[in-house]
Order: sequence, then C-alpha cells, then structure tokens
Amino acid sequence: MAPITRKFIKINFVSVPTELKELVLEVPRNSRFVERHGCLLRLVSSDFEEDMMRVLFQFFDPTHHCFTFPDYQLVPTLEEFSELLCLPIRDQVPFTGLEEVPKSEVMASALHIEKSEVESNWETKSGVKGFLAKFLLKKARSFLKAMSYQAFEDVLALLIYGLVLFPNPDQFVDVHAVTLFLARNPVPTLLGDILHSLYTRTDKKRGTLMCCIPLLSRWFISHLPRSVLRNEQRMQWSQRMMSLSHSDIHWYTRSDKDFTIIDRCGEFPNVPLLGIRGDDPQNYRRSFIRAWEKVYKYDSKELGQKNSIPLEPYLRWVRIRAQKCIMPYPAVRPVIIEPEFEGDAPQAKKMNPLEQSVKDLQVQNAEFQALILSLDKGQEELKTLLTKKEKKAKKPVGVLNMGRRFRGPLKKAKEVEIPEETEQEEGASGKTDQTSNNGSGKQDEEEEDYYEDEEYPEDKYR
Repeated sequence: MAPITRKFIKINFVSVPTELKELVLEVPRNSRFVERHGCLLRLVSSDFEEDMMRVLFQFFDPTHHCFTFPDYQLVPTLEEFSELLCLPIRDQVPFTGLEEVPKSEVMASALHIEKSEVESNWETKSGVKGFLAKFLLKKARSFLKAMSYQAFEDVLALLIYGLVLFPNPDQFVDVHAVTLFLARNPVPTLLGDILHSLYTRTDKKRGTLMCCIPLLSRWFISHLPRSVLRNEQRMQWSQRMMSLSHSDIHWYTRSDKDFTIIDRCGEFPNVPLLGIRGDDPQNYRRSFIRAWEKVYKYDSKELGQKNSIPLEPYLRWVRIRAQKCIMPYPAVRPVIIEPEFEGDAPQAKKMNPLEQSVKDLQVQNAEFQALILSLDKGQEELKTLLTKKEKKAKKPVGVLNMGRRFRGPLKKAKEVEIPEETEQEEGASGKTDQTSNNGSGKQDEEEEDYYEDEEYPEDKYR
C-alpha cells in the first residue's frame, strides 16, 4: 500500500532579468557597493535551484507560518535576513504602505538625474506609479559608459530593489520599491512579503510566488549540511529533504560575533510584519505601526550558550503536527510516529541501538543543561540570603577574657545571632522547595498534554 502524501502544488517563480545580470558583472572590483547597499549583488549573480524551491514550498505550514518537516520546523528570521543581506535593521518604523509618494527632487538626488527627467518618466501601470525598468537600465548603462560609478551603482541598487527584492511581473519598479530604496530598511518588509506570498500561494494552491526567491533560497541553504548540497548519492530534492532530521540541520551561524534579537514589539507577544502586498480587512496596520514604535530586544550574551538540542515535549508535538499536516513526500527512513491522544499505544518503529543511544544522549544533555541553569540560579539566591543575614543579625554581646596564655587588654567579642523569624523563614523555604519540586512533575505532565493539542502557541512571526 502506497503511503499517504499531500497533493503537490504547482508553483512558478519570477526570474531575474538577463539585462540586470549583465549589469552586475560590470560592477568594478574596488566598488563601494556593499558598503552602501549591502550584499545585493549576490542575489542577482547566483542562480537558485528551482527544483529545490518547488520542493521546499510543499512543506509550508500556513497555520504556523513556517516550514514543517517530519520532526522539526524552520522559519526565516529578521536577524538571518539582515546577516545574509549585510543590511542592519534600523531603529525606525518599517515600511507601512501609508507613506507619501517620494518627492521628485528627492528621487532625482538619489538617482543623480534631473528633476524634469524623473517627472517625465514617472508613469502609472495597473494603478501603481513608478519607473519602467527599461528607463532605469538605460540610465545605468549611460552612467557606466561615462564612468560615473557611484551614480551607476545607485541606479543598479534601485533596479535590484524593484526587480529582485520586491519583484513586479510587468518589469516595473513601483513606488513601494522606490520608497524602500530611499529608506534603506528593507529587511522587515522582505520577511513580511515572503511569508505573505507563501501563505497566499498555499491557500490558492497555484500561482506565482511574487517575492524574493533568491534570498529565501540562500536562507534555506544556510541551514543544510554540506552532504545534502554535494548530493553524492544522486538523490532528488524531495528525497534529500525527507531524509533530514533535526540533528542534521545547522540551527545557527558559526559566527562568534555578538548580535541583537528583536523579541517582540509593543503590546504584541511577537513581531508584527507588513509586506508590500495584501489587504488589511481587520485594520491591523495602525496597531502594527504603533507596536514598532516600542521594540523589545535581547543581546545574544543574555541568552546564554548556544544549544540546538530540542526538548522532548517539542519533538513530540512537532511529530504529531507533521502527521496532521500530511507530508508531501513519502518518508525516506523510519520516522517516529507519535500517538495523538494520551493512552494510545505507541506506534513507533523500532530504532537500531545506535539511533537509540544518540536519542538518549540528546535527552540527557538537555536535562543536564536545565540542571546547570537551576544550580546557577540557586547559588545566586543563596548568596543573596547570606548577605541579608550578615547585615541584619550581627551585634556585640559581651566581653571575653582570653586567659593567661594571651597578653594585652580584654577583647570585645562579636557573635552572630540569628533571629527566630529567620529560622522560621528557612523552614518555610524548605517546605516551599518541596512543594515546588512536587509541582514540577505536574507541570511537565500539563506541558506534554498542552503540546498534544493541534494548535501550537503563538508564532513569533505572522
């Protein structure tokens, strides 16, 4: 009997224009393009594998806005896109769609052309204003021929914004792309645009992904092991992806640099995102804008050591989620099948001794990490308690005669007296600890029950 799989969704992509690729090859080696515009050139010069992206799209989970695989999930983050593009996330409200149309003189200054030339080539297409790509391509070539390299690179950057980062099927650099180019803060909008496009095409089950596929491709490749990319076994992309487990994935970059993570914005428990497309029937846009005015960040130092070992409750939940989603391709190797309800007999396939040993070690490692954190916290609490006792309970209580063996005047002795209230507090503390330990088992049970539900907690990115 053939395994049950989800129906394949046919999807198309917007290709990078050949004329733009040719212009990128003309950028001088001593150029300051990366310093001024980030690593945008590599999105044009390096082609993405369409087969890989078509297969990846099949794993998109619209409920949780992420890619759900047999025993793990992946979703791009703001910080990852920022690193891939070499562009910072600026401390300002991102693109909202409510911005005014840029003034002609501002665009003329940014593109090194006359104001009259901007106005004469500012056109309307499908109800949206912008520049025709052929006009900007012509200006870029003229600047290159005149060896006006800064002007050439600025026009080239705008072309990449309009044809690659935020593609338009009409070879048209619209006003949204121009606004984002002038603001120099495209990362939040890029992530919102990609997630919106993935969700829409999954819902419609057909169409063209109108988003920056080269960036999404580079992000996915950054998480893959080299053996998958080399593909010495000549496997198809569907087989390669289905053969991966959470232990195969590169969960974080190997860079030792400190970085900052945006945890949430305003009153939202996550990070609200807006792309350049889509409607707003529930009027969330205004609340999103207000939320970005107060951003909560964490420094990587505050998060402790990197640890990519998932805890067992999450693994159990994600396996159940994968079963409910129905994978688009058959399994390449045995996958652990989780029972859907408490009390069901496990249907797991038997693992070989090596796989079982690896799994047991991963669980033990996670438990040791939790124990170390608990000990560190307890040590800090004990240190604080001792400091309070020293300040509160010290006082002189009498005179001590040192006897004949010691010469000199009488010595004053100080003795620490611990009030009865403190002893009672210690007893209560011991009882509290016992209560806390007894309750932790219940909490673990409740946590496992919670993860069995179909719905997972709020996603970080919507």
